[in-house]
Formats: sequence, structure tokens, C-alpha cells
Amino acid sequence: MCQTIAFLLFLYVKLILGSRIQHYVGKTIRECVMAYLEHERQKQNSNKILLPITKKAWAERIGVSRTSLSRELAKMRKDGLILYDAKSVTLLD
Repeated sequence: MCQTIAFLLFLYVKLILGSRIQHYVGKTIRECVMAYLEHERQKQNSNKILLPITKKAWAERIGVSRTSLSRELAKMRKDGLILYDAKSVTLLD
């Protein structure tokens, strides 16, 4: 019984979490942010993305600190890529 549970846990980590982790490993913070925003843009069918999670949760999802995420968002705004507030991000063309 314990071996079965351990095997199922292994499969979950490998198949489910592994694909999430692999999606962000080896990318810059900006690439991770853009990948997340592109995913949400397609899901929401809009350039104005309503953030379904907090910035803290978003940062944890891509494996960075909340401060690093905020710093990168500020750089992206300065570079003319996005506009953002506490609840949304707008992708600019």
C-alpha cells in the first residue's frame, strides 16, 4: 500500500509539477513573466489581463521573490511593454 502511494506521488510530481517547473526553468524573470501573461491573455482573450492570483502567488509560481517580480514589472513598464496596477496588467503592442 505504501509503495503504491509513493509511486502515485512520484508520478504526480513528475508529470504535473514537473511540467510546470520545466516551463520556467532556465528562463529569465522577464521570459517567465511574459510566458505567464501570454497564457493568461489567451485564456482571457484580452490584452488587459485581470490577475487571478496575488503578486506573491505569481512570484512563487515562477520561482522568484515578490520584490524581484515587482522590479521586473517596473522595468517592463519603463520599456513600454506593459501597463499595470494591483489587479491587472495590460500588454502593449
